[in-house]
Amino acid sequence: MSQRPHLIPRRTDYEAIGGEQEYFVIPLLRHAIYDAIAKYTVASGSGASALDIGAGECPLRKELESRGYHYVSLDITQNKTNTIDHIARIDGPLPPALLEGGGFDLILCTEVLEHVPDWSTTFTNLSKLLKPGGKCIITAPFFYMPHEEPYDYWRPTDHALRHFAQIFDFRVIQSTRTGDGWDVLGTLLCSIAICRKRKSIIGLVATVPVYMAHRLMVKFVKSKMLSKFVEIQTRYYTGNVLIIEKVKDGNNL
Repeated sequence: MSQRPHLIPRRTDYEAIGGEQEYFVIPLLRHAIYDAIAKYTVASGSGASALDIGAGECPLRKELESRGYHYVSLDITQNKTNTIDHIARIDGPLPPALLEGGGFDLILCTEVLEHVPDWSTTFTNLSKLLKPGGKCIITAPFFYMPHEEPYDYWRPTDHALRHFAQIFDFRVIQSTRTGDGWDVLGTLLCSIAICRKRKSIIGLVATVPVYMAHRLMVKFVKSKMLSKFVEIQTRYYTGNVLIIEKVKDGNNL
Protein backbone atom coordinates (compact mmCIF):
# COMPACT_ATOMS: atom_id res chain seq x y z
CA MET A 1 0.00 0.00 0.00
CA SER A 2 1.37 3.43 -0.87
CA GLN A 3 1.91 6.19 1.64
CA ARG A 4 -1.23 8.12 2.35
CA PRO A 5 -1.55 11.89 2.64
CA HIS A 6 -2.32 13.60 5.92
CA LEU A 7 -5.95 14.63 5.59
CA ILE A 8 -6.06 16.83 8.71
CA PRO A 9 -3.44 18.86 10.58
CA ARG A 10 -1.35 16.57 12.79
CA ARG A 11 -1.41 17.01 16.54
CA THR A 12 1.10 19.56 17.82
CA ASP A 13 0.51 18.95 21.55
CA TYR A 14 -1.60 17.05 24.05
CA GLU A 15 -2.73 20.18 25.85
CA ALA A 16 -4.94 22.01 23.39
CA ILE A 17 -8.48 20.88 22.65
CA GLY A 18 -8.64 19.97 18.96
CA GLY A 19 -12.33 20.67 18.55
CA GLU A 20 -15.14 20.16 21.02
CA GLN A 21 -15.35 16.43 20.26
CA GLU A 22 -11.95 16.02 21.98
CA TYR A 23 -12.92 17.93 25.12
CA PHE A 24 -13.14 14.81 27.27
CA VAL A 25 -10.72 12.56 25.40
CA ILE A 26 -7.58 14.70 25.24
CA PRO A 27 -7.09 15.29 29.00
CA LEU A 28 -7.46 11.55 29.60
CA LEU A 29 -5.05 10.75 26.78
CA ARG A 30 -2.49 13.31 27.88
CA HIS A 31 -2.52 12.09 31.47
CA ALA A 32 -2.14 8.46 30.38
CA ILE A 33 0.79 9.17 28.04
CA TYR A 34 2.75 11.44 30.37
CA ASP A 35 2.11 9.17 33.34
CA ALA A 36 3.41 6.17 31.40
CA ILE A 37 6.50 8.07 30.22
CA ALA A 38 7.27 9.10 33.80
CA LYS A 39 6.69 5.59 35.14
CA TYR A 40 8.82 3.75 32.60
CA THR A 41 11.61 6.27 31.97
CA VAL A 42 15.05 4.72 32.28
CA ALA A 43 17.78 6.37 34.35
CA SER A 44 18.70 9.85 33.14
CA GLY A 45 22.10 10.07 31.50
CA SER A 46 22.09 6.42 30.44
CA GLY A 47 22.19 7.23 26.75
CA ALA A 48 18.73 5.78 26.24
CA SER A 49 16.84 6.33 23.01
CA ALA A 50 13.13 6.74 22.32
CA LEU A 51 11.22 6.27 19.06
CA ASP A 52 7.99 8.20 18.47
CA ILE A 53 5.87 6.35 15.87
CA GLY A 54 3.31 8.48 14.05
CA ALA A 55 5.00 11.50 15.56
CA GLY A 56 3.14 14.14 13.55
CA GLU A 57 4.47 17.50 14.75
CA CYS A 58 6.46 15.77 17.52
CA PRO A 59 4.49 16.98 20.57
CA LEU A 60 6.32 14.54 22.86
CA ARG A 61 9.86 15.49 21.82
CA LYS A 62 10.39 18.06 24.58
CA GLU A 63 9.08 15.74 27.30
CA LEU A 64 11.29 12.84 26.23
CA GLU A 65 14.40 14.94 25.72
CA SER A 66 13.91 16.54 29.14
CA ARG A 67 14.13 13.03 30.60
CA GLY A 68 17.43 12.35 28.87
CA TYR A 69 16.28 10.36 25.85
CA HIS A 70 17.75 10.65 22.39
CA TYR A 71 14.54 11.34 20.46
CA VAL A 72 13.86 9.76 17.06
CA SER A 73 10.65 10.25 15.05
CA LEU A 74 8.90 8.09 12.47
CA ASP A 75 5.88 8.92 10.31
CA ILE A 76 4.46 8.23 6.87
CA THR A 77 5.13 11.78 5.60
CA GLN A 78 7.30 14.72 6.58
CA ASN A 79 5.74 17.29 8.89
CA LYS A 80 5.50 21.06 8.49
CA THR A 81 8.66 21.70 10.49
CA ASN A 82 10.71 19.03 8.68
CA THR A 83 11.54 17.24 11.93
CA ILE A 84 10.55 13.66 11.06
CA ASP A 85 13.73 11.57 11.06
CA HIS A 86 12.43 8.52 9.19
CA ILE A 87 9.64 8.35 6.62
CA ALA A 88 8.02 4.91 6.59
CA ARG A 89 4.94 2.92 7.52
CA ILE A 90 5.15 0.95 10.76
CA ASP A 91 3.38 -1.91 8.96
CA GLY A 92 5.83 -1.94 6.05
CA PRO A 93 9.56 -2.31 5.36
CA LEU A 94 11.63 -0.33 7.86
CA PRO A 95 14.47 1.96 6.78
CA PRO A 96 17.84 0.24 7.36
CA ALA A 97 19.10 3.31 9.23
CA LEU A 98 16.26 2.94 11.73
CA LEU A 99 17.29 -0.62 12.55
CA GLU A 100 20.91 0.30 13.23
CA GLY A 101 22.19 0.83 16.73
CA GLY A 102 20.67 -2.13 18.56
CA GLY A 103 17.13 -0.92 19.12
CA PHE A 104 15.26 1.54 21.33
CA ASP A 105 14.71 1.62 25.08
CA LEU A 106 11.28 3.20 24.71
CA ILE A 107 8.78 3.32 21.84
CA LEU A 108 5.65 5.45 21.73
CA CYS A 109 2.82 4.43 19.43
CA THR A 110 0.03 6.77 20.50
CA GLU A 111 -3.26 7.00 18.57
CA VAL A 112 -1.68 5.22 15.60
CA LEU A 113 -2.92 1.62 15.48
CA GLU A 114 -6.47 2.57 14.50
CA HIS A 115 -4.97 3.84 11.22
CA VAL A 116 -2.77 0.78 10.58
CA PRO A 117 -4.33 -2.08 8.54
CA ASP A 118 -1.61 -4.72 9.10
CA TRP A 119 -1.12 -5.34 12.80
CA SER A 120 0.91 -8.53 12.33
CA THR A 121 3.66 -6.65 10.50
CA THR A 122 3.34 -3.78 12.97
CA PHE A 123 4.00 -5.93 16.02
CA THR A 124 6.79 -7.75 14.19
CA ASN A 125 8.43 -4.38 13.52
CA LEU A 126 7.94 -3.25 17.11
CA SER A 127 9.84 -6.34 18.20
CA LYS A 128 12.65 -5.51 15.76
CA LEU A 129 12.86 -1.93 17.01
CA LEU A 130 12.79 -2.56 20.77
CA LYS A 131 15.78 -3.58 22.83
CA PRO A 132 15.33 -6.62 25.08
CA GLY A 133 13.71 -5.20 28.20
CA GLY A 134 12.55 -2.12 26.27
CA LYS A 135 9.06 -0.75 26.78
CA CYS A 136 6.42 0.30 24.25
CA ILE A 137 3.57 2.65 25.16
CA ILE A 138 0.51 2.11 22.97
CA THR A 139 -2.74 4.06 23.03
CA ALA A 140 -5.77 3.56 20.80
CA PRO A 141 -9.32 4.97 20.91
CA PHE A 142 -12.34 2.81 21.61
CA PHE A 143 -15.22 5.30 21.75
CA TYR A 144 -14.40 8.06 19.29
CA MET A 145 -15.72 9.30 15.97
CA PRO A 146 -14.12 8.24 12.65
CA HIS A 147 -11.21 10.52 11.72
CA GLU A 148 -8.58 10.84 8.99
CA GLU A 149 -11.02 8.93 6.80
CA PRO A 150 -10.82 6.70 4.87
CA TYR A 151 -7.70 5.62 6.77
CA ASP A 152 -9.48 4.81 10.00
CA TYR A 153 -9.80 1.04 10.37
CA TRP A 154 -10.22 -0.09 13.98
CA ARG A 155 -11.65 0.60 17.41
CA PRO A 156 -9.80 -2.18 19.22
CA THR A 157 -10.73 -3.53 22.63
CA ASP A 158 -8.07 -4.04 25.26
CA HIS A 159 -8.46 -7.78 24.62
CA ALA A 160 -7.37 -7.34 20.99
CA LEU A 161 -4.32 -5.30 21.97
CA ARG A 162 -3.21 -7.82 24.58
CA HIS A 163 -3.79 -10.69 22.14
CA PHE A 164 -1.47 -9.24 19.50
CA ALA A 165 1.14 -8.32 22.09
CA GLN A 166 1.21 -11.81 23.54
CA ILE A 167 1.27 -13.77 20.29
CA PHE A 168 4.32 -11.72 19.26
CA ASP A 169 6.07 -12.57 22.54
CA PHE A 170 5.72 -9.27 24.36
CA ARG A 171 5.05 -9.19 28.06
CA VAL A 172 2.02 -7.07 28.96
CA ILE A 173 2.90 -5.00 32.00
CA GLN A 174 -0.09 -2.64 31.96
CA SER A 175 -3.48 -2.67 30.24
CA THR A 176 -5.86 0.13 31.14
CA ARG A 177 -9.21 1.45 29.94
CA THR A 178 -9.58 5.22 30.07
CA GLY A 179 -12.77 7.22 30.57
CA ASP A 180 -15.91 6.60 32.60
CA GLY A 181 -19.58 6.88 31.68
CA TRP A 182 -19.54 10.67 31.96
CA ASP A 183 -16.59 10.88 29.56
CA VAL A 184 -18.37 8.62 27.09
CA LEU A 185 -21.59 10.64 27.32
CA GLY A 186 -19.68 13.91 26.99
CA THR A 187 -17.76 12.65 23.96
CA LEU A 188 -21.00 11.56 22.31
CA LEU A 189 -22.75 14.87 23.00
CA CYS A 190 -19.76 16.89 21.80
CA SER A 191 -19.63 14.90 18.56
CA ILE A 192 -23.24 15.75 17.67
CA ALA A 193 -24.45 18.73 15.67
CA ILE A 194 -28.14 19.66 15.71
CA CYS A 195 -29.24 20.93 12.29
CA ARG A 196 -32.53 21.93 10.73
CA LYS A 197 -33.72 19.22 8.35
CA ARG A 198 -36.30 21.28 6.47
CA LYS A 199 -36.01 24.93 5.53
CA SER A 200 -39.39 25.96 6.82
CA ILE A 201 -40.90 27.73 9.82
CA ILE A 202 -42.06 24.40 11.23
CA GLY A 203 -38.57 22.98 10.77
CA LEU A 204 -37.07 25.96 12.58
CA VAL A 205 -39.57 25.75 15.44
CA ALA A 206 -38.84 22.03 15.84
CA THR A 207 -35.07 22.44 15.66
CA VAL A 208 -34.53 25.33 18.08
CA PRO A 209 -35.62 23.55 21.29
CA VAL A 210 -33.63 20.44 20.37
CA TYR A 211 -30.58 22.58 19.66
CA MET A 212 -30.95 24.45 22.94
CA ALA A 213 -31.45 21.22 24.89
CA HIS A 214 -28.31 19.76 23.32
CA ARG A 215 -26.20 22.81 24.14
CA LEU A 216 -27.48 22.80 27.73
CA MET A 217 -26.65 19.12 28.08
CA VAL A 218 -23.13 19.69 26.74
CA LYS A 219 -22.61 22.59 29.16
CA PHE A 220 -24.01 20.57 32.04
CA VAL A 221 -21.82 17.50 31.41
CA LYS A 222 -18.73 19.69 30.97
CA SER A 223 -19.40 21.33 34.33
CA LYS A 224 -19.09 17.93 36.09
CA MET A 225 -21.65 19.07 38.65
CA LEU A 226 -23.08 15.59 39.18
CA SER A 227 -20.09 13.37 38.39
CA LYS A 228 -18.95 13.50 42.04
CA PHE A 229 -22.28 12.11 43.20
CA VAL A 230 -23.73 10.13 40.29
CA GLU A 231 -22.08 7.27 38.41
CA ILE A 232 -23.02 6.44 34.82
CA GLN A 233 -22.48 2.74 34.34
CA THR A 234 -21.68 1.55 30.82
CA ARG A 235 -19.56 -1.07 29.09
CA TYR A 236 -18.18 1.66 26.85
CA TYR A 237 -14.96 3.52 27.59
CA THR A 238 -13.00 6.13 25.66
CA GLY A 239 -9.60 4.59 25.01
CA ASN A 240 -6.93 1.99 25.64
CA VAL A 241 -3.49 2.25 27.18
CA LEU A 242 -1.17 -0.73 26.75
CA ILE A 243 2.39 -0.97 28.04
CA ILE A 244 4.37 -3.91 26.71
CA GLU A 245 7.92 -5.09 27.18
CA LYS A 246 10.19 -7.04 24.88
CA VAL A 247 11.20 -10.01 26.98
CA LYS A 248 14.85 -10.98 27.15
CA ASP A 249 14.41 -14.73 26.95
CA GLY A 250 11.98 -14.97 24.01
CA ASN A 251 8.80 -15.74 25.93
CA ASN A 252 6.03 -13.71 27.48
CA LEU A 253 5.82 -15.42 30.84
